[in-house]
Amino acid sequence: MNKRTAATLSIIVLGSLALHAGRPAHGRALIDAPESATSRTAQDRPAEELSKNIQVLKGLPASRMLTVMHLMRTALGVRCDYCHIAEFGKYWMDDKPPKQVARRMITMVSELNKANFGGRPVVTCNTCHRGQTKPAAVPPILQGEVSPTSEEPRTKASDTLPIVDQVLEKYYRAIGGQAAAQKITSRVSKLSLLRGKLVNAGTPNVAMIPRGETWAVDLYQKAPNNYLAVMNSPNGTVYQVFNGTTGWLKTPDGRSREVSSGELARLARQADFLWPYRLKEKYSQMSVTGKEKIDDHEVFVIEATEASTSPPASGHQTTRLFFDLKTGLLLRRTILTETPFGLDPEQTDFQDYKEVSGVKMPFTVIVSYLDDKTYGTTRKYIEVKHNAPIDDAKFEKP
Repeated sequence: MNKRTAATLSIIVLGSLALHAGRPAHGRALIDAPESATSRTAQDRPAEELSKNIQVLKGLPASRMLTVMHLMRTALGVRCDYCHIAEFGKYWMDDKPPKQVARRMITMVSELNKANFGGRPVVTCNTCHRGQTKPAAVPPILQGEVSPTSEEPRTKASDTLPIVDQVLEKYYRAIGGQAAAQKITSRVSKLSLLRGKLVNAGTPNVAMIPRGETWAVDLYQKAPNNYLAVMNSPNGTVYQVFNGTTGWLKTPDGRSREVSSGELARLARQADFLWPYRLKEKYSQMSVTGKEKIDDHEVFVIEATEASTSPPASGHQTTRLFFDLKTGLLLRRTILTETPFGLDPEQTDFQDYKEVSGVKMPFTVIVSYLDDKTYGTTRKYIEVKHNAPIDDAKFEKP
C-alpha cells in the first residue's frame, strides 16, 4: 500500500473531529487497496473488487471492512498482527495460521445465524470469545457459588416509566426551553480536541501518536447542516467540510478529496449541531425502554430510530438516548450500527453543561469507540457564539 492510500484510510472520521493528517496508522490500513479506493464510489463497491485475497467476506462493502475488522479484533482482545502480517503491502498474505482459523470461524458464525436467526447477526465472535483468543469452554468450579443464577433487571416490574413526551419536556426545560433553542441559526466555536494514543509495537513505518496530543479547532456551523472544522495539527492545518450534501477533507500537504460513504455519515452527524433541540423531528420512532445508571446518575433510556427515507450506507442504526432523572439533561447517546458480525457501538457522553445565549449545551463531549485508543476523542469547548454571521462560501470545496 502506498503512502497516499494509507493516509486516506487513516483519516477515517468515526464520529469525531480527529484526523491523522496524512500519517499512516497501524490497525487502520488493514487491506491492500489501489488508489481508486480513496473515492466514495469505490468504497461502496464490494471489498473483493478493491483488495487482494478476500475470500469469506465477499460482497461486504469496502467502506465497512475496517469496522468488521475492529469488531473481530476487539472480540478476541488482539491487535491486527495476530492474524495479519501487519506491514504495508502484506496484509493480504496468508502466512499466519490464525488467519485461516478466522476464515473458518466466520463461515461457522454465518451458518449459525442463517440456520437459526434468519441471517441476523445474533451470534458473533464476541458471543464466545469475550476479549480472549480462546473461549472458556469449562466453567470455573466456583462460578455457580460466586455468581447469581439470574441478573436483577435494571428496570423492575414495579417501576413506572414515563412516556417519551414527559422525558423530552423535562429535558427541554433543563436546557432553557425549546423556543429559545429554535432561535439558533449558527454556531462559531473554539475548542481543544484531545486525541487518543496509537500504540507502536515495533511495526515498521508506523507513526507513534503521543498520548494527550491536543489540536486547536475553529468550528463553523450553520443551520441546517453546513459545517467547517479548521484543525491545527502538529503537521499543519486540516480542513473538514460538509455543505449539506457532500463532504471533503484537505490535508496539510494541500491534497483534497471527497469523503467516503462511511465518513460522510459521521460527518453529517457532526454538521447537524441542532439535533439535540429537535429530537422529535430527528427521530421517527421513540420509546422509553427502561432505567439504567451512568456512574452515579440514574437515567431514563429512550430507544429511537432516525427519520430517514433510506437506510444509512453503513447499515441499519438504532440510537439510545440517556436522560438524567434529576436534571433532565441528556448525558449520553449510543448509536448501534448493524454489521454482518454484530452491532458496532459509537458512544458520545455529554458533560459540563453551560448556558450560551439562554440555551444550555455540553462544553465537554467525549466520543468513544471499540478502537478507542486510536479513535476516541475529547472535545472541550473554550468559546461559543450563537447566531454569528457566517459566509456560505466557507462550506464550499476547499
